[in-house]
Amino acid sequence: MDMKAENPGLILLFVGLFMVVMLVVGWWASRRVKKTSDYIVAGRGLGMFMATGTMFATWFCAGTVMGGAGNAYLFGNQGVVYDPWGGALCLILIGLLFGRLMRRGRYMTVSDLFHIRYGKTMGLLSVITVAISEIGWLGSQLVAFGTILHVFTGIPLWVGIVISTIVVIAYTYMGGMWAVTITDVIQMIIIVIGCIVMVAYLAPLVGGLKTVFNNDPSGNWMGLNQWSFGYTSAKNADPELANEGFNYYTGYYGWFYMIAAWISLGFGSIVAQDTQQRLLSSKTESVSAWSSTIAGIGYATIGVLPIIAGMIYYRLNPNLSLDDAQNNILVFVAIQYMPSIFTAIFVGALVAALMSSSDSAILAASSLIGYNGVKLAKPDASEEQTLKITRLMVPIVTLVSLALALWLQVIYNLMVIAWTILLVSLMAPYAAAYFWKKANTPGCLASFFGGFAVWIVAYFIHLPYTSAANTDVVPGVEGVYWDWAMWDSLYIASVWGFIASVVLLIVVSLATQKKSAPLALRDVDGNIMATKGWFLFSKKGKAL
Repeated sequence: MDMKAENPGLILLFVGLFMVVMLVVGWWASRRVKKTSDYIVAGRGLGMFMATGTMFATWFCAGTVMGGAGNAYLFGNQGVVYDPWGGALCLILIGLLFGRLMRRGRYMTVSDLFHIRYGKTMGLLSVITVAISEIGWLGSQLVAFGTILHVFTGIPLWVGIVISTIVVIAYTYMGGMWAVTITDVIQMIIIVIGCIVMVAYLAPLVGGLKTVFNNDPSGNWMGLNQWSFGYTSAKNADPELANEGFNYYTGYYGWFYMIAAWISLGFGSIVAQDTQQRLLSSKTESVSAWSSTIAGIGYATIGVLPIIAGMIYYRLNPNLSLDDAQNNILVFVAIQYMPSIFTAIFVGALVAALMSSSDSAILAASSLIGYNGVKLAKPDASEEQTLKITRLMVPIVTLVSLALALWLQVIYNLMVIAWTILLVSLMAPYAAAYFWKKANTPGCLASFFGGFAVWIVAYFIHLPYTSAANTDVVPGVEGVYWDWAMWDSLYIASVWGFIASVVLLIVVSLATQKKSAPLALRDVDGNIMATKGWFLFSKKGKAL
């Protein structure tokens, strides 16, 4: 759909000023960076407000805002179980189970935990895997940024992606975690205001929110039950709303698709470096755990607004092309239904959401490759060398993500698959590092390689079925709609990958206890780390 903003000059001025502010903040924050810990974990100085703000803003990304609205337009709530609902589950689980322990270890990155608990090889594998996942996530943000600039200015998508890349590189390179945190908090405020304004303008156009909050399958492109959070059984459904299964997959496929939707982000993202980086940047264990929990609750609350927008827009315009539905809905909302000044504010909110996640992903991958890579290759590297190389990785990581974004040019799926990689390879060893003393290096390696291998094999096994299910389903596309067939198979297969990862960790660890004694859980200084008082409501060392 070709569409132009009523006053594109005002919008571009607002976005341009916003970018300038971000660059100024980056320059200001650079003055606080004296050593590597300042750059990577903000000197471990974030209080509750700053820690919560940066956690929320990091997660409220292009996938949540633009991809979420698009998937709600197409599939109703079943299309967004991954995010925001799975994302909110992740943040709350982190706060409940892992926040205190991660901060207690005083690591610099999540790979420090794998290195200390499972050895150098596993430390290196975690660096590579988490960095790849962060780069994939960053790619999804750059695609969304390019989409906004393309729609409002008419410039080619690739030019918009390149412009956004240059700006985010600049302020992240200068200020590191301090710059990322301060800009995240500013961006969080703009995001919340923008989403509220958007829904306030849209809701009256369809008779209010009561029109959206029903289970009417006529409210989305695929005709699915509007607010289904999981597998729908036809036996218990209204005959007029009997869309059995999950995204029309029934039986085993439907159940595994639903499980994948909840755990891909709900479990997989727990291991993500950008999330862990915020836990490690908090002042105390309590701040670490509670900021994640509060951010999770806020994420679910604000995250529902783009979903509502997608559902409303379907009622207003049900005839979008598939490409526009997946990527452009919120941009169309701003252009069609909001006054110029509020359009500018809302577009600023979209830009804020994208930048807050992009800078986090850049810093996360750069920290892993720069800090851990240097330490693994040269354990005696100086503070100055480590900081220099970590900074140097900022533009390198971003350019790799830029290439990925220009190649794939999708948002939601790219984000989900980035976290699924972590689910099938690292989540089980991560949890076991804290809660199962018998987990050892061979078990962790078997879990890592086995989970990933089973995921790939299961993908090819399921692909014929998902291909058949996605044949002649998209108007204008004859035969198999490959994009959906591929993604569906990857999602369903991920459950088998995770199961294999857990089973192999347990079996191989128990079988090799005598040959490979488990390494102790230690903090960054090499001291044995206590795991008592790990729960959100605990006090350090003493469970309530």
